[in-house]
Amino acid sequence: MTVLSTVLVVEDDWLIRSLIHEILETEGFEVVTAETGDDAWEWLCETSGGADLILSDIHMPGGLSGIGLANRVQAHWPRIPVILSSGGRGQQILESGYAPLFIPKPWHSLDIGTICRRALALAINRQ
Repeated sequence: MTVLSTVLVVEDDWLIRSLIHEILETEGFEVVTAETGDDAWEWLCETSGGADLILSDIHMPGGLSGIGLANRVQAHWPRIPVILSSGGRGQQILESGYAPLFIPKPWHSLDIGTICRRALALAINRQ
């Protein structure tokens, strides 16, 4: 199977993180996971922005939220699209215009791969 792209999944809930990992891997993506925004940032720094796409929960324990992670990524590696996901205040974030790439929870498993492919295509078209 040909690997499409590397997706960094940032999610504090183990079950959701594992499910997303399985779905994306089945669809041909290479998947790296992180439990917190801090862990994700550390991996990105170690790999010089090694992800092609980031899919991150907004609300996570620790110091760096999904929004904070997205801000850092866009400042250091603007080529990497960041998709944010939340079941809470996500609609407010979407309406504010902050995150054009947003998935409200709960989501359908078929949506994840499609949304990731679309985000990657948009990023390629922007370059």
